[in-house]
Amino acid sequence: MLKGARRLFEPRTKKEAIRLVCAFTAIAITVAIAVVVVSSLWAGTPMGPSLIRAVVIPLMLAPWMVWTIARFSLRLEEMRLELEKLVRTDPLSGALNRRGVAEFADKAFAERREKDKFCAIVIDIDRFKTINDNHGHAAGDAVIAQVVEIARQMARSVNCAIGRLGGDELVVLIVEQTLEDSLVMAERLRDAIEHAVFLHEETRLTVTTSIGVAASDPADKNAEAVLRRADHSLYAAKSAGRNRVRAAA
Repeated sequence: MLKGARRLFEPRTKKEAIRLVCAFTAIAITVAIAVVVVSSLWAGTPMGPSLIRAVVIPLMLAPWMVWTIARFSLRLEEMRLELEKLVRTDPLSGALNRRGVAEFADKAFAERREKDKFCAIVIDIDRFKTINDNHGHAAGDAVIAQVVEIARQMARSVNCAIGRLGGDELVVLIVEQTLEDSLVMAERLRDAIEHAVFLHEETRLTVTTSIGVAASDPADKNAEAVLRRADHSLYAAKSAGRNRVRAAA
């Protein structure tokens, strides 16, 4: 009940704001009519003209006044949502930052319907330091942003989130997908990045990635266990020569 009252007085959507305007306008008219009726009965005077004013004046003033307050509340809500997004978003790539990844992973892991249908694909850009050393950090930033965009395009048909764990290490968290399907997706992603055109100041860059994949297991107590196995698989891919995909057993 308290939550419902709070949502009425602090609208977060236009629909709630309109509901607030209607509610307070109705209250204002009702109170004005009640005052006129009581005053007229007490004084023994006719209430016709006063009754009209009791309806018209609140009907003219109340919606405007309440809507002004509601718009301010809506603006505050927009600012709150924007701040929440900034706290969870990597400014360079637009992907989730480490905090956003952890929050999404924990929620998805807890809500998965089947024990093996939460997967993590961890991506590392091969020899990323060389890109920075030879072409500058701006080139490295551009490569990260483009790899994230490729991952976003490849994963748009599945329920997932893309995040940046730090540096050139990225992650795709997939909900309700098996390890086999995630492996296929990871291989397609690796191939797409290898054959993509990366340009920086008219210089064409060649980019490859090493990828580790893992799926949740009935024995896992949290999402961190899945991410840890995917990370181990990533290092197996790097140790095997890079530009390849490896999965946790």
